[in-house]
Amino acid sequence: MHSLFVLLFLMAPSLFALVSIAPVDIGSKPGLSGNISGSLSSKSGNTQKDDYALGLRLQYDQGADYLVWGTFTYDYGSSNGIKNEDKTYAHLRYLHSLTEPDWCSELFLQTEQDAFKAINARSLAGAGVRWRFLNSKEWGKGYAGLGGFYEKIEYTHPQLNANENNTRINSYIAYTKSFPNASKLSYLGYFQPKFDDLSDYVSSQTLELIVPIYRKLNVGLTAKYAYDSRPPIDIQKKDTAFMTSLLLEF
Repeated sequence: MHSLFVLLFLMAPSLFALVSIAPVDIGSKPGLSGNISGSLSSKSGNTQKDDYALGLRLQYDQGADYLVWGTFTYDYGSSNGIKNEDKTYAHLRYLHSLTEPDWCSELFLQTEQDAFKAINARSLAGAGVRWRFLNSKEWGKGYAGLGGFYEKIEYTHPQLNANENNTRINSYIAYTKSFPNASKLSYLGYFQPKFDDLSDYVSSQTLELIVPIYRKLNVGLTAKYAYDSRPPIDIQKKDTAFMTSLLLEF
């Protein structure tokens, strides 16, 4: 099985940074931990193409009351000397346990930039609660989250797309399942409409499989679909990505 996924990794047409989407529980891995991922793809000759990516995740689990994790990714690509990918993403999240063991509160901060979505900077801050509705060794773990956030978007060309200040509902469903060979399958789905206009929303669906290949080294395969009901002018509503990356845990 491992050789199959190594082959898929080598044959993948595009490589991107990966930071695992699998949800975590307070006390599941006490102390400091994390992972780093990276990828490099380069072609020369008749086709000149370069792709670079880096992903980093750090986590501190206090063991009983709270957990903090943060992620950072950077993706860059060019084809025949023309840049076709340039984006950064950073997210910080704090989880605190509540009275019931399956419930916790969340605080989060996020910032991102994507030159090819006309986003010069998007920053947000929010809060919510998370409920673990499934906790089974056989069936995996399932989570539902609900809250809200404030976002500020600065576009690359504000004369074409006016900058935005929004408040949005933050809702999500997450699932993760571990297998005997230490592989892990995870799903994360977000739906984020405006508080004052539910028809203006963004959503995303991500499916991820992480397979160990040697000690702490893993290969990750990810499929992602994102939708923005009201994107900037000249930007498509839909985005689809299939990603492969190497991930080293520590």
